Amino acid sequence: MEGINNKKNYEENSDSDSIYILKMIIYSVIGIGTFFIPININNQNQTILYHIVDKIQLSYNNFLQICIVVFISLGSLKLFIDKERSKTFLFFRFLSVLIILNIFYGKNYIFFKNDNTILIIKEIILNLVTVLPISSIFMPFLLEYGLLDILESYFHPITKKLFKVSGKTVINILIFIFTDCFCGYYMANILYSKGKLRLNELYMLLLNFSIMSFPMIKYICNELNLNSGIFIFINLLILITSNMILCRVYPMSKIKKSYSVKTNYKESIHRKDKLKKGINKHLQSRDNKKVFVHILDNLEYAINLIMNLIPNIVLIFFFGDLLFNNEYIVDLLSKLFYPIINLLKLSDVSLISKSIIGGFYNEIVTIDLINKSVEYNIKFIIGILLVLKCTSLTTNIAYISSSSIEIDKKCFIIIFLERILLILLLYSIIYYFYIGYIM
Repeated sequence: MEGINNKKNYEENSDSDSIYILKMIIYSVIGIGTFFIPININNQNQTILYHIVDKIQLSYNNFLQICIVVFISLGSLKLFIDKERSKTFLFFRFLSVLIILNIFYGKNYIFFKNDNTILIIKEIILNLVTVLPISSIFMPFLLEYGLLDILESYFHPITKKLFKVSGKTVINILIFIFTDCFCGYYMANILYSKGKLRLNELYMLLLNFSIMSFPMIKYICNELNLNSGIFIFINLLILITSNMILCRVYPMSKIKKSYSVKTNYKESIHRKDKLKKGINKHLQSRDNKKVFVHILDNLEYAINLIMNLIPNIVLIFFFGDLLFNNEYIVDLLSKLFYPIINLLKLSDVSLISKSIIGGFYNEIVTIDLINKSVEYNIKFIIGILLVLKCTSLTTNIAYISSSSIEIDKKCFIIIFLERILLILLLYSIIYYFYIGYIM
C-alpha cells in the first residue's frame, strides 16, 4: 500500500509540475512579447508596452496631468502634516509642485531659461506615470516564472567571465536596451530587494549599463545625422570593452558581493541540459504567490516611487537649468577634461568637454545645444559619450535619491570619470586605426 501511495503522490506532483511548466511558458511569452517584440499597429512599429503607453497618453493626457498634480500635492501635504522631514525639504517639495503646475498649466514658463527643457520634463513625467506602472504590471511575467533561471543557465558562464555578474542580469540589460532607463533601474531594484542580485551586480547594472538604449541611439543618430549601423556597432564594441575593464578595477572591484536579504536562491552553472536544469531549478525555488499578488506588490512600489521621483527630477532640472546655462561654470568644469582630450589629439576640445559636462546633466538637453555643422568625427564621439556615459543627474542619480537603494556617491563620480576616459581612449584607438589602416 505504501508503494502505491508513493507512486500516486509522484504522479500527482508530475501532473502539477507539468501544469506549472505550461503556465511558465505562457507567462514568459506574455512578458517577452510585451517588452521585447515590436509589432506594427497604425503604422507604428514598436513593442506592445509602448503601444499601450501611446494609447493612454493620447486618450487621457489631461487626466494624467491632473492625477500627477493631485498625487504630488497630497504626498507633499502628508509630509507636512506628519512633520517627518525638515522645513528645507518641505520647501523644495512644495516648490516642485509649483513648477509642475507652471509646466502643465502656465502660459508663461517662469522657472526655466531653456524652453526645450519644459518639453523634456513633460515627456519624462508622462512616461514615468505610464511606462513605469504598466511595466510593473507585466514585469512579474519576466521575473517570477522561470525565465530568470533559464537565462542564468545559458548565459552565466559568459557574463561571469566578461563582466563578473550572473547570467540573470541579461534580462535587466535587455530592459535597459529596449525600454528605458527607469524601467531598468526599477527591475534591478526589485531583483536586489528580493535577494536575487548581489550588490556588485546592482552597481554594475545601475552605473555601467543604464543608458545604452536603442530609443536613445535612434534619437541621437537622427539629431546628429550619424550612420546608425556603424554608430550601433562602435557603441556595442566600446560598451563591452569598457565594462570588461571597469568591473576589474577600483572601485567596482571592491564592491561587496553580498545579497540584501538571505534567501534560498543560489547561482548555478549548468554545463549541459541547460533548459531542463534551469526549469528544474525554478520548480525547486518557486514561491506560491499568485500572479495578481506580484502585480499588486509591484504596482504599489512603482506608484510610491513615482511620487518621490517626479519632484526630485523636476528640482534637478530646475537647478540644472540654472547651473548648466551658466557659461562660466560650464567652461570651468569642462577644463577638467582638456588634458586627456589634448593628449589623444582629438579636435574641438572645448565642444567635446562641454558635451561631457552637459551629458552629466541630461543628454537630450545637450544634443539640442550642439552645432550640427561641426565635423562628422566630433559629432560621432559626442554621440558615443552621450549614449555610453551611463551616469546622469536626471536619470540614475535621480532614481537612487528617490528609492531605497543606498549607493556610495563617491562611486558615481569615480566610475563616471573612468568611463569617460575609457570611451575617449577606446574611440581614439578605433578612429586612428581606421584612419591609418583602413582609409
